[in-house]
Amino acid sequence: MESHPPDFIKINCDASLRDEGWVGVGAVARNDRGEVLFAGTRRSRGCWPPEIAEGKAILFGLKLARRYGLKHVIVESDSQVTINRLSKAVTYFSDFDSVLDDIMFVSKFLDFVSWSHVRRDGNVIAHYLARLVPFGSEQIWENHCPSEIAPYVLMDNLSKP
Repeated sequence: MESHPPDFIKINCDASLRDEGWVGVGAVARNDRGEVLFAGTRRSRGCWPPEIAEGKAILFGLKLARRYGLKHVIVESDSQVTINRLSKAVTYFSDFDSVLDDIMFVSKFLDFVSWSHVRRDGNVIAHYLARLVPFGSEQIWENHCPSEIAPYVLMDNLSKP
């Protein structure tokens, strides 16, 4: 985890289109010490293009940030297209742009949001969260993550100076 200011929370988001007819999204929020504030996964029926699924993952992460009262966040995703479009804050009239509009709307409830593209190896925790099958359609963990994800959090924390 790259260091960031102590009052900023990093939220990693990712989507999984692995199972036919299902989309999984995952988000994890961590503080500057790498401690998990929340982790969540949601699974829905759908057949979305990858950029829409990635946008839905970011929207999921931001909605959780708002729910938990976070004010200063750095959103990280391995979707270069989505991060570039959010950084420009320009939308048009496609289904993808509708998701981007939703993201920008929710982000207005936070004091500061930064968009950051990371390589897949920098987004491993969210990647595996998106692949988890929740009990029901959505599952949230507060101040910890599911045991299946814990080794990835530890590895990520140990790999940083």
